[in-house]
Amino acid sequence: MNQRLGVLLVSVMLFTGVPYASAAEVLTNDAIITMTKGGLGDEIILGKIKVSSGQYDLSTTGLLRLKTEGVSDTVIKAMLEASGPVRAVAPIPASPRDTGREEQDAIALYRQEKLTEAVSAFDRLLAERPMDDGLKIWKALTQLEQARAMKDAKAPGYKPLVMNAYAALQPMGQRQPTNADWNFAMAKAFWLNDRPTWSSRAAGKAIAVRPNFAEPQLLLGDLAYDADVAALSLPPGNPSRESALRFGGMAARREYEKALALPDLPAALRAEAHYKLGVVAVEIERKLGAARKHWDDAVAADPTCRYGRMARAKLGATAAP
Repeated sequence: MNQRLGVLLVSVMLFTGVPYASAAEVLTNDAIITMTKGGLGDEIILGKIKVSSGQYDLSTTGLLRLKTEGVSDTVIKAMLEASGPVRAVAPIPASPRDTGREEQDAIALYRQEKLTEAVSAFDRLLAERPMDDGLKIWKALTQLEQARAMKDAKAPGYKPLVMNAYAALQPMGQRQPTNADWNFAMAKAFWLNDRPTWSSRAAGKAIAVRPNFAEPQLLLGDLAYDADVAALSLPPGNPSRESALRFGGMAARREYEKALALPDLPAALRAEAHYKLGVVAVEIERKLGAARKHWDDAVAADPTCRYGRMARAKLGATAAP
């Protein structure tokens, strides 16, 4: 009897709008997906949508993701209807904690390559500030760095991370067109999703907004390197292959060297540039001695960062017998 009464009370609160713990909650696509995967029926989710404020990503990408994750057409339609007129969102009370400091700590975790911890830190901040584009960009950059690490290691399964980051970034296009970090994040997402032309444009815009921005400069080097590798895989006699055989590595090397010439380049990024110059030297230019010199420089720049460790592994693998 008591159990039936408890169920009845919960149903009444959901469908009559009695203020309770959900009163200040703002529903998002992720919340809808979580409820769907948790086994809640459409009737319960529809009731939750009715009594809650919503901040939904209803772009084409957002809708497709909802469908892929199993959200029903009925629930998606309710989300669209709820987002028609502008709904008031309850203001988030100011936190007594130093959220600015917490944000800097989360960014530091990203810089230190502690990517799983950084994602969790950004998630905690976004729970309090769900409309903060800056936090969304940093979380997306962290997810993209996780994907890049998987790609560097030739590990499969990194594309879902890329798509999740893109789904968060894409709706900001009209709000953040001149934000250098947003443009770089988009460039990285395009690159990891095999869209080199779009990636190059976005990276170029990031540099135009912030001229000494090293990360997109390095990305332009990655794009040039990828183009040479693709050209060299073509059949003999192909004009692109012949051009890559003659001039291969020049464009990538130029972009990486531009990054190295930037003032106050962080040690980890210096290590990355030297590591990649070494890869260009050995894989495209066939100059093992030059490659080993760059890998030595990468280790000297930052032996503990990912590219410093990768350079050390390359040196070990190419050591003279």
